Amino acid sequence: MVPVSAFSRGKAAQAFSSASNSNPVIVLKNNAPYRVITTPDEYAYLSEVEADMVLMAEAMARLTANQDAGFLSADEVYADLGIAPEDIAAADDVDLS
Repeated sequence: MVPVSAFSRGKAAQAFSSASNSNPVIVLKNNAPYRVITTPDEYAYLSEVEADMVLMAEAMARLTANQDAGFLSADEVYADLGIAPEDIAAADDVDLS
């Protein structure tokens, strides 16, 4: 933790250099957390996690809203889309890794 006043005393470089993925720097203003300094990699990771959580919340809301809806079998979906069993058998494998 570093007080915001340290930045006006020329200690910004020290605060920036001590930030790492496992050790963000918390900047205090009036003895309360004000900002967090972290690395670009950690920021990107946290942004991705946030986006994933938003998508998960949306998926959960949709599941909850549709929990009483009927389900279609795979064969019914394929028929609705005009996909024959032969089309599926002839399709290339997909690598999801």
